[in-house]
Parts: sequence; structure tokens; C-alpha cells
Amino acid sequence: MPAFDKRVSDFEAANTQVLGISTDSPFSHQNWAEKYDIKNYPLLSDVHRTAAKDYGVYWPEWNANQRATFIVGAQGTIRFVERYGKGELPEPDKILAEVKKLG
Repeated sequence: MPAFDKRVSDFEAANTQVLGISTDSPFSHQNWAEKYDIKNYPLLSDVHRTAAKDYGVYWPEWNANQRATFIVGAQGTIRFVERYGKGELPEPDKILAEVKKLG
């Protein structure tokens, strides 16, 4: 998301890596990144829906993932989850505050 791309350095300063993961194809990710000038974090493709299912955000009716933000600790433990409805977007300031609160 463009809002996160602009704030990557703030997340890195908090020792956090930003990743975008969706069930879209790598080609779709490339086009989206070019359209919205996403350059500062990787976009990962979950075409087999493995991550979406493992993280509980698989949406079978659409064969896609729900939009969500996860903060995962260094040991792989999920420390924070926020899910979003249709048209809703995560707020980078709020997510960064959660990162800092978790340490």
C-alpha cells in the first residue's frame, strides 16, 4: 500500500520489516507496484493460498485473502492482528504505534 511504502523507514527504525502478501499473482503485484510506485517493501504472492489459510484470513467465497495486518515477532509468534472490511485500509500510524508498544 502506498501509505506504508512512504513509511518504511519509520518501521525499519522500529526494527520491523514491512511485507505485502496476497493471493494475487506475481504479475498482478508487479503491475500494482508500478501503478502505485511501491518500491520500498516486497510484495509476496500466495497463489496457493497457504499463508492465507495458515493465518486464518482465507476467504473461500472469493478464493482470496481478507485484508489484514499482522505483527509477527522474531520467533514467529503473532503479536497483533487487525482485519479490515471491504474498502477499509490499515493506518500506518496506528500499526507503527502497535509495533512500538510491543517492543
